[in-house]
Amino acid sequence: MKVVHLCYLPIPKEHPDYEKVWCHPGRWALNLAIAQRAHTGIEPELIVQIPGAARDFESVIDGIPVHFVAAPDRLRSATFFYFDTRRIAARALALRPDLVHAHGTEDCYALAALHTGRPSVITAQGLFFLINAVVPPRRFSRESIVEMTERSALRRARHVIAKSTYVAEALQRQFPHLALHRIPNTFDARLAEIRGEKEPRLLVFIGSLVRRKGLDLLADALAEVQRTLPDVRLWVFGDQPGAPSAYETQMKTRLRALMEERVIFHGTVPARDVAHALARATALAAPSREEMFGNQLIEALVVGTHGIVTDGTALAENVRRFGNGTIVPQEDAPALAAAISGALVRGEFPERDSARERVFAAMGPEVVARQHEALYREVLGGA
Repeated sequence: MKVVHLCYLPIPKEHPDYEKVWCHPGRWALNLAIAQRAHTGIEPELIVQIPGAARDFESVIDGIPVHFVAAPDRLRSATFFYFDTRRIAARALALRPDLVHAHGTEDCYALAALHTGRPSVITAQGLFFLINAVVPPRRFSRESIVEMTERSALRRARHVIAKSTYVAEALQRQFPHLALHRIPNTFDARLAEIRGEKEPRLLVFIGSLVRRKGLDLLADALAEVQRTLPDVRLWVFGDQPGAPSAYETQMKTRLRALMEERVIFHGTVPARDVAHALARATALAAPSREEMFGNQLIEALVVGTHGIVTDGTALAENVRRFGNGTIVPQEDAPALAAAISGALVRGEFPERDSARERVFAAMGPEVVARQHEALYREVLGGA
């Protein structure tokens, strides 16, 4: 069974545009493809569009063929991803897939999968009808246009993977015709080998520096934490020093003024490097206002690090499911500060081993690969 994944992936160092253009740092689709190749009869290939790249590029990453497709970096959402959709659909069809799997509705991938006319599955991530309800956009903005194209895709789709109950319930309310399938993300199996000597008072934040991820709440909380724990440190992964947003610039200025040399912004670095750093931290802080899965929490649990998350998100759902985490209310910096202080003082979390075992049982690479294989066969049988 040949499956083409339309997805995000960081560009490798050998790509001619490495470090010249922005690309999404997530590699969960590659992790899935690696698991499929290792544990099923699926032959996966990845198509990754890189807006702003000078040319197409072919690569093999961890044994998986990856096709990086160059695209213009202007007027993409303004044209409702018309040209992107047709470009990616044509590349997918050229690979002669049995099934096309689109990862996300926040760009052209879901639209392209549907445009191929081949049997398809869409993984729901970055759902803008949910994000825009929490962080309302300007009336005429990329975010508002993406919500329109997202709704168009989901109205025409049939089989959609929801990574959490939170996402599944939202989709069921808005699009009751969908056949929803609960399958989580998996992770890089090599993370299980990572162990780190814990560094006292070290906190890690992983994610894009956007308001939805709640870094401003973390700054409010840390102002209180350092009154009693003046040696608290923060490592931030996921900032974009080459092209920072106004929010990112504001948060960096604020945190540097607050913590001086005790805060370090690492930028976007390879996933395994982030995991090694995460393994050394006492706790992960993930105070997102909205989160549909939370790969950073799962990776924290796999490497034995406590997670501090906000309620009303899939992060909280996973803490309740697996343990080794603390849940705080939304928009409550004092509660977040208390949770951080408690975790940093406590330091050791005996439940980390049992939490790791539960994560492997629920979303280990072989488990998730076989769940996808069963879904693909169901879709192909129906087609």
